[in-house]
Amino acid sequence: MDDNRIINEILTSREERAELQKKIISTYNNPIISFTLNIPGAIKDSPHYRSIHNIGMETIRDKLKESNYNIIYFENINKSTGPEGYFSVEILSNDLKTITIKIENEHILGRIFDIDVFDKDNSQISRSDLGLSPRKCLVCEKNAKICSRAQTHELKDLLDEIEKIYAQYLIKDIQR
Repeated sequence: MDDNRIINEILTSREERAELQKKIISTYNNPIISFTLNIPGAIKDSPHYRSIHNIGMETIRDKLKESNYNIIYFENINKSTGPEGYFSVEILSNDLKTITIKIENEHILGRIFDIDVFDKDNSQISRSDLGLSPRKCLVCEKNAKICSRAQTHELKDLLDEIEKIYAQYLIKDIQR
């Protein structure tokens, strides 16, 4: 597959995701979670990535249920551009973002999770909206967005780090 085709597929997928997010918000009139993975490069779908995404979906669902929040809508979609998950939840959007940040910060796979929260007006809630610092890079301690834009790290190093994190998760899971 050539680079232009891959880029076009990823851009089309982002547009479709944005439209689906709007549709879910307008249908259920609640904040939503839009969950994908932080996977650099052209290959966004694999059995490992789907497994990581499914673990994330379970974790999000469990945290919301454990906090007694009502999940109104839930969907998991596997696409060639990477798995996507959606939740519509009866909760204040800042509270929802707080829960998702905790998952990203505390779960062993959290560095790979990309959990976006949108309020009822389809505005994305960011870490900075809650007075928190941005996410750190997978490889170093710098701001992930800065490293990504500057392409500070080699793709292989980023993908190796993702595989290392996933392997650590599998080892811990086996030990349980």
